[in-house]
Amino acid sequence: MANADPSQRHPPLAAGDAKILEQAYAEAVRLGFLGPRELERLWGRHLDDALGLAAIRQPQPGELWADLGSGAGLPGLPLAVAYRSASFTLIDAQRRRLDWVEKVAGELRLSNVSVVHARLEDYGHGPARHSFDVATARALAPLPVVAELGLPLLKTGGQLLVPRGRPATDELDQASSACEQLGGRLDGIIPNPSSPIDRLGFVVMMAKIAATSPRFPRRSGVPAQTPLGQLRENSGS
Repeated sequence: MANADPSQRHPPLAAGDAKILEQAYAEAVRLGFLGPRELERLWGRHLDDALGLAAIRQPQPGELWADLGSGAGLPGLPLAVAYRSASFTLIDAQRRRLDWVEKVAGELRLSNVSVVHARLEDYGHGPARHSFDVATARALAPLPVVAELGLPLLKTGGQLLVPRGRPATDELDQASSACEQLGGRLDGIIPNPSSPIDRLGFVVMMAKIAATSPRFPRRSGVPAQTPLGQLRENSGS
């Protein structure tokens, strides 16, 4: 491992927890949940990126966080390890990955992690709608799609954090348009210096400022096929 003692760089993680995470993600690579090259850059590209979110929006005791399209538990699982007084719901459409996340959470003795096997288009119309303080989505979809899938899950006053490389101006414009239709607001982008993705990682910030119309999210597959910002532009509105 490139970083022999990651707990030195991340005080919230106990050394034993950091070791369990390293071992778990070595298994994730073997299972194909992460690419074959990702183990050698696990801390720099994945765990640093996840934990760096806390420097932008630290999980608070009692808060409910949603990790959308969580995959191999990134960023939700490392954050749950570091901030055990907040609760994290990891949502994904692939049962096999969620089973792995549950197993790792057990090894880490986490009582603040739950997993949900669902498509986000469906989950956004269920009991969890308007219930989360913060949602995050690391590698889910373009920004307008993430907005449509994430903002309906947030309480008014909640935040949607989207870690990624530097987004293009047209994608940000479309995301801003989508947010307006969803009761949200695009608050801009913040550098995440702990993440070297595209040399420097960024976090796109969206705020929930009003209730989302019950029309959203649209049915499965539609948000990706016809993103909201694109629809608004094409309609000339």
